[in-house]
Amino acid sequence: MSEFWRIYLRALKIPALPVIWLVASAFGVIAGPFGSLEGMSFGGRLLYWPLVVGMAILIGTAIRIFVRRRFRLRVFWLEALVVASLAALVLAGPIFQITAWLANDPELPDLGVLHMLGYIFGLSMANSVLRRRMAPLQGRSRRKAVERVIPARPPEPDPAPRLLDRVEPTLRAPLIRLSVCDHYVDVVTEAGQASLLMRLADAIAETEGTPGLQVHRSHWVAQTGVRAIRRARGKTFLVMADGEEVPVSRTYQAQVEAENFPAFDESIAAQ
Repeated sequence: MSEFWRIYLRALKIPALPVIWLVASAFGVIAGPFGSLEGMSFGGRLLYWPLVVGMAILIGTAIRIFVRRRFRLRVFWLEALVVASLAALVLAGPIFQITAWLANDPELPDLGVLHMLGYIFGLSMANSVLRRRMAPLQGRSRRKAVERVIPARPPEPDPAPRLLDRVEPTLRAPLIRLSVCDHYVDVVTEAGQASLLMRLADAIAETEGTPGLQVHRSHWVAQTGVRAIRRARGKTFLVMADGEEVPVSRTYQAQVEAENFPAFDESIAAQ
């Protein structure tokens, strides 16, 4: 469960969410769907819609993480449709009840579960599209934040590993890390991320030419992709070039310590 919450809290920090919240809230206040234009005062809508949209985003984000971890859908639009459908089914009933309770006239023709299903479905689809569009910006932002704390190591002229032949040409760049997720291995390079249906051991075997080390049963890191080592609450993490933190298990602790990675400077990161 702690892993789920770590991913959930990180997902709430993406730049797209405030934009979605503001746009959807403004639309609700001005357009007044679900009969709120006729059934609520402007002040009521000004309070109601930001709260409802915020609740939808918080619960919808949890649903998105559940779908991604449980089903591992590889087609963007298929994942977006599943997430939007589940979000509509989960949220339509409670939001209908809240709207009917706050509306002056619960018998308004636009106040109905079907209208809410459509609105929530559309909001979730818009959320998915904005997330996809803003993902490259988010990745660049995380990398810049890490590089501000720990300067990047100079690249080493190593031959490209065979593993990169399995990913799209646009993602063939220096490796940063490999991580296991269910039956897939997430291959993270300086150009992005791809998921491959294979074992981690087989993926590591195809990284020849890129110096690296396994630091956990589910994680392998390229040495040039490590920016710093960070310790918190008795645990050790490697801060990677893509901004993610990879846990180090006790089995590989000594091996990681021998690499003498620079310590993460918390004071600089907090600036």
